[in-house]
Amino acid sequence: MNRSHFRAFTLIELLVVIAIIAILAAILFPVFAQAREQARKISCLSNIKQLGTAIAMYTQDYDENIVLDCTTDNQTFFDTWQDLVQPYAKNYAIVICPDSPYQDSANVQTDFQYWMSYGMFPTAASLGYPYFLTRQAAWFQNYALPKEKYDGLAGAGISNGPAYGWPQGNFPSATLARVARPAEYALLFDSNNFDGWQGIYGMQVGLGYCGGWVGYDYSFFGPQPRHTGGSNRCDLNTRATAYGQGMFNVGFLDGHAKSFKPGQFLQANPAQPDTLLYLWPNN
Repeated sequence: MNRSHFRAFTLIELLVVIAIIAILAAILFPVFAQAREQARKISCLSNIKQLGTAIAMYTQDYDENIVLDCTTDNQTFFDTWQDLVQPYAKNYAIVICPDSPYQDSANVQTDFQYWMSYGMFPTAASLGYPYFLTRQAAWFQNYALPKEKYDGLAGAGISNGPAYGWPQGNFPSATLARVARPAEYALLFDSNNFDGWQGIYGMQVGLGYCGGWVGYDYSFFGPQPRHTGGSNRCDLNTRATAYGQGMFNVGFLDGHAKSFKPGQFLQANPAQPDTLLYLWPNN
């Protein structure tokens, strides 16, 4: 009877195999991580498109008035635009970005984490200003010109006293007829607050500053570059470079959506150079 003889691997051969596996892992793991990050970004972009559709349906039902940023008209809860479009969206899950660290959409009456994925700028008039302005800080001028004008479209209805920084009063949203370039007006964007921090802080100068809720990380006013190498934070020590390292998703008034780097998004309007191209509704 023949007996087969098997030669065992030598130690050197085992080490070579282990080294090859380690090299392949070092090459492939970052690729897999990038693929997962890209999938989250695409999912977030899909959410913005769906929310844009819900807002468009709301707008048609309310005589072409854009949805309010927030309201206390029900006297029991501070409703944001995420609540107001639910009859059309029918899903709180789509107001949560997969790349946001704040994922609770189940407890909308007791937790405001669902405010902290997407934002929509309020009208400057709802806060007592003719328009908003970009910050003049030197670091921010790498991304936008100083004192550039911009404005939002969403009004507010605060009927029972100031709430979360918003003044009391009824401030109507803009109508579709006010927007000269719907395909170039950024209605929705990745943000760590439902109003891009502009209403909560009540400041005329906004873009270029950071805002945050007590107990949560600070983030940038307006769009938050959380995708493609970005983060959900605004760190005073690193913001000058960190702001430009990521991308954010933007939903336009005409319904389409795309991703931007901050410097690309915050460009001046050629038709009116003292305004931001994608955040100036008038011309």
